[in-house]
Amino acid sequence: MSDKNFEIQGPVIGSNVGTSGKARAGDVHIGHIKDVSAVLRLLDELREDLNEAKAPTSTIEAVDDLRIEARKPRPSKDVTAHLMDKLADRGLGEQMKELAKAFDALF
Repeated sequence: MSDKNFEIQGPVIGSNVGTSGKARAGDVHIGHIKDVSAVLRLLDELREDLNEAKAPTSTIEAVDDLRIEARKPRPSKDVTAHLMDKLADRGLGEQMKELAKAFDALF
């Protein structure tokens, strides 16, 4: 069985925790959770690198904004593209390529 085809069905205790009660149990896909985890891991690594390099606050804030966007049930491609463009000018080359691929899985 492929993880991407697995879906939680029926009522699940705590299924709407942190969603203001708007999510239904059927909205949770294991494949999506793995994709979000991969994006968050890459963002955490990038943030650590930026902190060590004493990057400007605006760069770190853009990474934090991407993290917020990645955690949304339906991340916006426009917002993500805008934030990725802000980071692309910062000389992050290979990390940005990996991050772009990881975000593509969310859409």
